[in-house]
Formats: sequence, C-alpha cells, structure tokens
Amino acid sequence: MDLVKKDNELTVLRGEIYQIDLGKTKDNENLVRPVLVIQNDVGNRLYDSVIVVPLSPKLRTKRLFVSVGIKPSEVPGLEEEHVALFFQIRTIDKKKFSKEGYLGRIEAATQWQVDEAIKLSLGISTLQRIHSRRKA
Repeated sequence: MDLVKKDNELTVLRGEIYQIDLGKTKDNENLVRPVLVIQNDVGNRLYDSVIVVPLSPKLRTKRLFVSVGIKPSEVPGLEEEHVALFFQIRTIDKKKFSKEGYLGRIEAATQWQVDEAIKLSLGISTLQRIHSRRKA
C-alpha cells in the first residue's frame, strides 16, 4: 500500500459517481455502469481499491428495500434516473477510475439516504438490531 499520493493519481471522493467497466456479464458482454463511491475519503486516498455501489437505470429496482434513486437533475452526467443497488456493494481497483468517467456528485440529502441504505444492507440499522433482539 502506497501512503503517498502520486501527482497524476485521481482523487476519488465519497459521494461521487463514475462510469466504470465492471467486467463481463454472464453473456460475456462488457458491463459498463455508473457507480457511486461509498468508501470514506481516507480509504479512497490510502488504498488501491474503492468501495462502490453500482447504479442501474432499471427503475423497478427502486422499490427494493435497500436502494436509493438518483435523478439526472442531481448528477449532470447521468442521462436518466438510476437506482443505487446496495445489495451489490463491491470493491473496484482504483485504476479503473478516470477523470473522463466522472459524472458528478450526489447532494447531501441523497447522501443521508445512502448512509441509511448502507446500514440496512449491512445489518447495522436500528431495524436490524430490533429484529435480532426478537429472535434471541
């Protein structure tokens, strides 16, 4: 792990959205999608990978318990509304991020929704604690 930022290294920040190649689909097609950076900025600076949530233009997923809608009016680089899918949290190599792939940054109100969705997805919400107590 390199603790010193290189001059040409992109600064990736929590709440930013980038267009990223996520690899191949089961049909062997390239899956290029916007992703939302959810990792803290210290980790983004120090580590070679970034924790993200993929975004999907399939709005039917908006009804899912752990998803957050992101409108194109909020993030200028998005051409249509997308949904952040918190059941697909993943780590991406920092080398996949580029200035050209930068689409924008979510607003504070959306960041609050994101934080709540992360808690629900990872089981650290009040709802999960109540559920766990009832089972005990």
